[in-house]
Amino acid sequence: GHQVTLYEKDKKLGGLLNISTIPPHKEELLNLISYLSRQVEKNGVQVKLGEEFTLEALERDKPDVVIVATGSMPLVPDIPGLENGNVVGFMDVLTGAREVGDRVLIVGGGLVGCETAEFLHMKGKQVTILEMLPRVGHDIGVTDKFAVIMRLRMAGIGMKGNTKVVKISEKGVEASRDGATEFFEGDTVILATGMRSNDKLAKQLEGKVGTLYSIGDCVKPHRIEDAIEGGFRIAAQI
Repeated sequence: GHQVTLYEKDKKLGGLLNISTIPPHKEELLNLISYLSRQVEKNGVQVKLGEEFTLEALERDKPDVVIVATGSMPLVPDIPGLENGNVVGFMDVLTGAREVGDRVLIVGGGLVGCETAEFLHMKGKQVTILEMLPRVGHDIGVTDKFAVIMRLRMAGIGMKGNTKVVKISEKGVEASRDGATEFFEGDTVILATGMRSNDKLAKQLEGKVGTLYSIGDCVKPHRIEDAIEGGFRIAAQI
């Protein structure tokens, strides 16, 4: 029974889910975006696409409650050489905003790094994943991990654990691996080192609105089901 307005700065709903559908075997997530968008429409929510919520909008609309769900953004590690032209973020690679060379080094072996590696392998690239933890795929759920790692192995994708990148150059990366320094050659270096909360708006709104909630990745980067549950729980208590 509430009057709800949904602000989305992009031209379509879905947020990071839209990027999550791009890697191989993730196409089914399109159904989730379609379903949730349809439910928003059926329930009469006013949707403002291409419009970012600002302090000016707060003053104009005077809402009783504001729920901030601004998501997360890529975490950029402090590594010398990030300014080099051969360094790109995984989002730019998946969306096609940036091209990559034939030999690709992916810094970060979590789910995102693994999915990006498989995506590039299917485009004919030679890919090596460099992960500072002992094993690649550390954040993949038990149900999916075996299948993902097996696909990477069968594709011939290199997976290097205990490998911490310490410097990036135009020819590749220098890394510390098992106590020794090792150089990995590559044309392109892709950063897939995790996400960090985008809580800028939430901080701007503190003390300026009667009731303020933050949900989803802007609180802590997590999984899709956690974001959905968090949104439901907040809405149920308003």
